[in-house]
Amino acid sequence: MSATHTPRPHSVAAARTLVGTDPSRQSRHIYVSTTATSQGGVDLMAVERVVNGELPLPELTEVEQEMAARLMTREGYPAHRIAERVGVESRTVTRWRAAWKKKEES
Repeated sequence: MSATHTPRPHSVAAARTLVGTDPSRQSRHIYVSTTATSQGGVDLMAVERVVNGELPLPELTEVEQEMAARLMTREGYPAHRIAERVGVESRTVTRWRAAWKKKEES
């Protein structure tokens, strides 16, 4: 059985939604960027490492934590697992999710 490989995105906007398969791991891998390693003070490589659980996990800024949490939420990760990876309390992830939902509804 061969694994399919989804190419990495060419823009940061596309990076926020792209999910592909890493053929070397035979598992899902969330790609954040190929052309940029940072944007607006956000270290996209650190976010990608945290989202994919690549050890050692880097420390993230608040903006990076929320970006990683949003990506992991889209993939269906539970709040406690996201909190563990990004270095926040589970309740923080729950509050972020409520804020995102409220923002989408308005």
